[in-house]
Amino acid sequence: MPKVSDEHKDAVRRRIMDAALVCLRRSGYADITTRELLAEAGLSTGTFYNYFPSKEDLYEALAEELLADDVARLVDAADAPGASIGFGLLRLLADQAFVDPEAAVAIATFRSRLHASADAAEAIGRLNAFIVAQFAPLLARAQAEGTIRPDLDADAAVELLDIIWDGLGRRQATDTFETSYQRVGAVVLALLADGLVPGEVHLTPDLLAPRPGP
Repeated sequence: MPKVSDEHKDAVRRRIMDAALVCLRRSGYADITTRELLAEAGLSTGTFYNYFPSKEDLYEALAEELLADDVARLVDAADAPGASIGFGLLRLLADQAFVDPEAAVAIATFRSRLHASADAAEAIGRLNAFIVAQFAPLLARAQAEGTIRPDLDADAAVELLDIIWDGLGRRQATDTFETSYQRVGAVVLALLADGLVPGEVHLTPDLLAPRPGP
């Protein structure tokens, strides 16, 4: 039997993940069946389980990818001349509240699926560790540049931010707001900015300005 290349494996894995996102967006992030996913991907059941032992493993991979995309965007923006990673972090949170809440909703949905998995504690623990590992160094970098308070525990601050945005995402995914995701997000963001940013740092007026929702 010919050896399957790493490139082919990566391509099939990508195909499954892309198909899952299509199905989930189409269903409003309601749970999807394996049959629906396989029909979208054009793959067999055996092929799916060769790459993901369960749908929960797929959801974990999707959540990590969306989070990694956030990190990559933040790093790219922070590396621009005159940019600030601390303000970039706040802007990222603002965009998730005002512009594109889908990512926060998706991540919260995937996490709720993991809670129902057989190894829920291990799966959630891995995802939580991934989030801290990705974002805490960026927060520490913002502290070093003086745009985030230096007295805060970076790891704990990231966990707090994660808890808040996960809660917003879950509410948006499973319930309705009496006001709106954007209005609640604006209040949360203002409170976070007040608590995260040193008093001597001036926030530009446009940093936390609500942008039109999708």
